[in-house]
Amino acid sequence: SSPGVYGHWHPDQRAWHCDGLADTHPPPDLTTMRCIKTPSIGGETLFASSVRAAELLPTELLVDEFGMHPEDVRVNYKLFDKYKIAREGTHLEEAEGAKGETREGGWDVNLSGGTSVPLVIRERHTGRKSMVGTYHVASIVSSSNSCSLEKKSLGFRDANAYLAKAWKPGLSEENVYKHRWRVGDLAAWSNRLVIHTATSTKAYDGQERLHTRIRMRSLEEDAPIPWKIQSS
Repeated sequence: SSPGVYGHWHPDQRAWHCDGLADTHPPPDLTTMRCIKTPSIGGETLFASSVRAAELLPTELLVDEFGMHPEDVRVNYKLFDKYKIAREGTHLEEAEGAKGETREGGWDVNLSGGTSVPLVIRERHTGRKSMVGTYHVASIVSSSNSCSLEKKSLGFRDANAYLAKAWKPGLSEENVYKHRWRVGDLAAWSNRLVIHTATSTKAYDGQERLHTRIRMRSLEEDAPIPWKIQSS
């Protein structure tokens, strides 16, 4: 049930993510959700193809503006203690602290210190070029030997600007599927091929939305694989 997480959201707020990417290594590949209760209006989940997002990457723009090719990028993710998600939901506008630093007893996640994940990947089972991501962006590093020293990494502000522009074409309205849940619906997806977001609870204030969710633990060999290394 999501009111505690999304109740303060603007009606158009998004929070695009692949499950577990900021706190689990390797992150879960498969997620399933089953609808137990759903409101009469609102409560949709939005899905988009990460394969299509990779096809639409504005590579020239990213290289010209930031000096980093997206196929060389590794994104450092972190579960911040306090943060503000940009309205489009692909990145953060501000953040501070870290979960586990300010809560008594720590935070119950696998890797509260964060993760480092390639942006552009080769999906292991299909061999397709895809992208993975979440809005918990801390910084970016480049694996390219051709980058100048000044462009080997991007700090919080520039990294979030980079990811905003990288994801924008693939998450345009025509590339997004809105799933209107019905009781009994069961959805399953690969977090290497699909990115998703919840929607605001404001549309169904006072009504209940309840799902069960299972994130399948991955093996080490199922960790996201950089596209460039595998295609060389």
